[in-house]
Amino acid sequence: MAKKIKIRIQTENKHINLPKMRLSHLVWLVRFGLWTTRFNDSVDEETRASIKANRKEVIKIIKMVIKELKPVKPFTLVEVESKDANILIDIL
Repeated sequence: MAKKIKIRIQTENKHINLPKMRLSHLVWLVRFGLWTTRFNDSVDEETRASIKANRKEVIKIIKMVIKELKPVKPFTLVEVESKDANILIDIL
């Protein structure tokens, strides 16, 4: 059963290894990310309005994805390798 997510990002200069997080914490992180767009000056008004209008739908979709992931065995969700970076997202 999948219960956690693990994110690793490796570049030539940096290695970011985030701790394992419960899948349920993703909802909190997404909510926080959507909330912080209000204070980011680089987000234009049209995008901000779109995020505000669709916030509940985004949260609903994240919850649905988490519900679908829980019964599956652990797997690698994303593995991207490029010249200068490697990104790995595991569902554990």
